[in-house]
Amino acid sequence: MVMSLVELCVRSAIDNLSHLGDVGHTDMRLLEVILPHCDADQLLHVETSTKGRDLSPVTDELWRKCYSRKFGNDAVEMVKQRMADRKCKFKWKQLYQAKVKEQEEIQKKGVDRLRELYKEANSLKANRQIQACEITPPDSKRRKSAPGGGGSAPAARFANCKGRLMKKARMEYVNSNEAKMHAAMRKKPVTASNSRQVSIPVAARQPPKIGNTAKK
Repeated sequence: MVMSLVELCVRSAIDNLSHLGDVGHTDMRLLEVILPHCDADQLLHVETSTKGRDLSPVTDELWRKCYSRKFGNDAVEMVKQRMADRKCKFKWKQLYQAKVKEQEEIQKKGVDRLRELYKEANSLKANRQIQACEITPPDSKRRKSAPGGGGSAPAARFANCKGRLMKKARMEYVNSNEAKMHAAMRKKPVTASNSRQVSIPVAARQPPKIGNTAKK
């Protein structure tokens, strides 16, 4: 079958849709055959490139099909119901572009949220990592481990101060009335025993004189 020149032109246009731009005053019947083979980006490029001509009588139905392919038939029916309830009508090109923009914003928010969660997870992981730290031993251990066994300077000063305080306390106790009373109480039993020994009469300890006794 021999193809006409018009059919050859239509076939060539379909085969080169990526290069299709301004359609000028091309017959609408030819556009109804060519444009259904375009995807959303190609259809938008043709309408944007064509100046001074409204292609919506052909492209509006094509945009509805694009909307259905991308978002599903349920989304198309929901949009129809909303327009019927509000008693308004929008071109499917506008509805498609608005829906795409809405989806991009939702996707962007989701990506931003994932980034925040990823940063929070990394920060929490970094805080949980084990960090090496130096443990300072107690004062007693530091004094024992000090070179020469002398201990640290603060410990030596503390020992000297403690010795002076103990010496002062002992002196105060020795000079106190309580200490003198305790000393007197310890001496009393010894003095009493000595006094008993001294009080024995001297005559009792001397033997009797034999000569005097015989004369009597």
